[in-house]
Amino acid sequence: MADGTSHQIATVAYGAPRLGHATQARSSLWAVCRCGRQAGIDPKPWICQGLARHPVEALEERLRCVCGARRVRLEVRGLAEAPASVTGGIYVFR
Repeated sequence: MADGTSHQIATVAYGAPRLGHATQARSSLWAVCRCGRQAGIDPKPWICQGLARHPVEALEERLRCVCGARRVRLEVRGLAEAPASVTGGIYVFR
């Protein structure tokens, strides 16, 4: 910055969100498709497979949307960030 201090974006400072972050208190895992569908995803089956330290980006190819998308973006959100609209239509494939 102009005054000599540095400014870092949170994702750069802390790294990519990991699957284990979705199991922390007041956090949740959400899938968001390009078609606009959103769905809450249960991370427990993936945690049981030992994938807690994996970045959520690495798991996006394991989701399918009813629109035909074979990859769906994953986000770790706080409970207050849950969508108010209807959700569903996104499923864990493997």
